[in-house]
Amino acid sequence: MKSLDGDLAALCGEMERLDYVVVKHGDFVCVRLPLISSVRIHHTPERGFRFVPQVGPFHRSAGLFITSAVAVAALAASAFVFGLTPVTLTVGFLGLVALAHDACRFVLTEGCLTRLQQLIASRGVVRSSLAPGQRPALGESAQYTYLDQRAADPTSVMR
Repeated sequence: MKSLDGDLAALCGEMERLDYVVVKHGDFVCVRLPLISSVRIHHTPERGFRFVPQVGPFHRSAGLFITSAVAVAALAASAFVFGLTPVTLTVGFLGLVALAHDACRFVLTEGCLTRLQQLIASRGVVRSSLAPGQRPALGESAQYTYLDQRAADPTSVMR
């Protein structure tokens, strides 16, 4: 079994500190999310970080395809067997609910991906400007410089 990369181990520790459910699987980490969703994080020094959103054991796109295929097949079978009856309308409604469930999974995984990228980017920016003993943790706030837009805009006219 492979061990975690140093950067991946640091990210894993920071995410655990921020109360994410993080599971280590040899050479990659899995962030568990609600609705049977997760995001796998792989890291190599050559390729950097790679994120794979999952729905159960499937990739996110495959999960959406399976949900869509099952919903369409169930609706077609119901329409063929029962015709246009309340049963068919109920099956159609349940298919729409299943697809809305997948939309919620997309929102969850995209939110997690965004947060992961923010954590990694903030750590990368801080790493280059501070000495190793002065680096803040991943989740700590960074210093921001705000620019007054009116002073920076050369086209503004002073009256």
